Amino acid sequence: MTTKPLGSAILSLLVAADQRCPAIIGSAHLMYYARFSHIPDDQQTFEQLKRDVADLNAAVAAVEAAMSAKPAEAIAS
Repeated sequence: MTTKPLGSAILSLLVAADQRCPAIIGSAHLMYYARFSHIPDDQQTFEQLKRDVADLNAAVAAVEAAMSAKPAEAIAS
């Protein structure tokens, strides 16, 4: 696997955060309020939440890999 350039990795992180964070928050709210009723798709909501979190974690890992691949002095500038 090749490492993305830092700028590309950060842009991917921004896109992932923009798309996934609202979905993660929404899923957490659905699960929180579902405890008051018997919503049959609660497991589906949780599985989607896990996929969204995994996508966001992958984007964070790509930025970390790109930062590690660059010399420390280039990151600071």
